[in-house]
Amino acid sequence: MRQRPARLMIVAALVLGLGSACRVPAPAPAPLSWRVAAAHLEDVFADIPGSSIDDFRAGVPEAERHLINASHGAEGISLDKAHIYGEPSPAATDAILRRLGAGRGDVLFDLGCGRGFFLMQALLTTPLPKVVGVELAGSRAAVARAARDRLRAGGLLGPGRVLELREEDLARTDLTGCTLVFMDSVFFSDELLTTVARRLHEAGTVRGLAMIQKGLPPNPWFELAGTERLKMSWSPRFGTDVLFYRPVRGR
Repeated sequence: MRQRPARLMIVAALVLGLGSACRVPAPAPAPLSWRVAAAHLEDVFADIPGSSIDDFRAGVPEAERHLINASHGAEGISLDKAHIYGEPSPAATDAILRRLGAGRGDVLFDLGCGRGFFLMQALLTTPLPKVVGVELAGSRAAVARAARDRLRAGGLLGPGRVLELREEDLARTDLTGCTLVFMDSVFFSDELLTTVARRLHEAGTVRGLAMIQKGLPPNPWFELAGTERLKMSWSPRFGTDVLFYRPVRGR
């Protein structure tokens, strides 16, 4: 009889141990409406110096400018468009994500993500478990990282939401697991876009692409699935064409 308390203590310890081992991870936060998400993001970026679209339009550091132009090949160097910056409106972003069908089983890549607004809105407003932003300009990538830190501090990036940011050449980034792609490709060179199309095909998992104004050069891997005219930061009244692509069947 004297052993009973000790046995009870052992059983209690086992139960507590099993309870902690079997604890179910907290679910991901419910998606927000695009209006609510955009309001949160505007507040986030308002606290980061030099992070507005107008700030970015003022230019990039000269070293970054040369780096970006060179990543587009000979055409990029001759056109010198690295300093030009713009984004889809929050409403346009919502329309793009709906057209792509961004869902729980997808991983979205934003190739040339800039400050990351599109990417962050996507993560906050859809069931996407993971988004990846790739940006070559260090000053823009730094703003995106600062915004991510503020989202985390505000509790908006809880369990089940992964926001990965890479400061590297979008033509060389690892595309493993990528299923959806967004590119603000207005001034992307044909050379760069052909390289990206080939690498997306080789990844073997991409099911949809959205591109602004300038689409893919003729290629055997992806075909145009439709277009939609949506409002952009540089064209809030009349909008700009967004081109949607899908893999060519049998490829």
